Amino acid sequence: MKYLSLALTFVFLLFISTSCDSDSDSISPGSLIPAKFELPFNNATARKGEEIRVEVSVVDVAQIKNLKVFTKDTVIFEGKVDKTQLLFEIPTDNWSVGTNQISIETTTIDDKVRRDNRVVKIFPNTFPTDYTAEVIKVYPHATTSYTQGLEFDGDQLYEGTGGMGATGRSIIAKVDLNTGEITDERFIGENYFGEGITILGDKLYQLTWQQHTCFVYDKNSLELLDTYTYTGEGWGLCNDGEYLIMSDGTERLYFRDPETFAIRKTMEVYSNQGPLKGINELEYINGKIYANIYTTNQIVIIDAKTGVVTGLIDASLIALDYRETGEVLNGIAYKESTKQLFITGKNWPNMLEIGLIEQ
Repeated sequence: MKYLSLALTFVFLLFISTSCDSDSDSISPGSLIPAKFELPFNNATARKGEEIRVEVSVVDVAQIKNLKVFTKDTVIFEGKVDKTQLLFEIPTDNWSVGTNQISIETTTIDDKVRRDNRVVKIFPNTFPTDYTAEVIKVYPHATTSYTQGLEFDGDQLYEGTGGMGATGRSIIAKVDLNTGEITDERFIGENYFGEGITILGDKLYQLTWQQHTCFVYDKNSLELLDTYTYTGEGWGLCNDGEYLIMSDGTERLYFRDPETFAIRKTMEVYSNQGPLKGINELEYINGKIYANIYTTNQIVIIDAKTGVVTGLIDASLIALDYRETGEVLNGIAYKESTKQLFITGKNWPNMLEIGLIEQ
């Protein structure tokens, strides 16, 4: 009886509470959601240049003082509405590839503002050019080097490797191209897993995988000059002469200030089939970013201004012939003075000068 009495008391109090709420000023559904998207659905996709159909449902016209439909760059509609359904066909010619947003901002007669957003992902409307890679010349490569970054500065080849623990061999090194021998190196510490590298001016930058640290060295002496911290993982690194460009295994590239490591802009990488994840080691060549795609034998060519994949390099036959006991293809280096392109892999016995054949 004790428990039954308590239960009845609870029901009675709940009834009283509900009754009191119903006596308060009610808020009609229209005031809560004065206007909403019917289309597009969230995370809808379209190819660049296609029109997107936008449908806005107005629940209560009388409540709305002003309604604004807009994107980041363009106001599609703004003003007083006099009907319950608004329809628009929005061109995407000037939209950026990747994630975009359409928004509704509604101001009601009591000056309350409500916003509703829809994400639209824009795919490129062009197909990448297909290439195969052919080997021009074979060079030796240290099988102890778990290659994470590869770069030329003039005639000097630099390599960054991964691995953790006292024998992990995460190093930054100068390498003799013709012999494959490491001529100078710096061990970065057993608690760090080395990742991508790049050289800008007299400084050499090296990422770490999950240790949120970028090391900055003097490129000549390999003396440690500075460290920066960042969130997320570090994968590949290159530069366009102004910014450091960093990958983190997602479809995003981060353009960072070389003096502070602050993010100045981000870019999403898309092919005609959608976002491209697994972007690993990077090399900037004449306005394009060449990137290894982790666990694959493909190298992609990315437009550094738009993020659009403009080329696909199939290196499957090379990987089968040269990886031997090594692991995945990883490492791209371009020698500007001779216009030579080099690739290697993690613990591969060779580094290869390659040429590209358009299919």
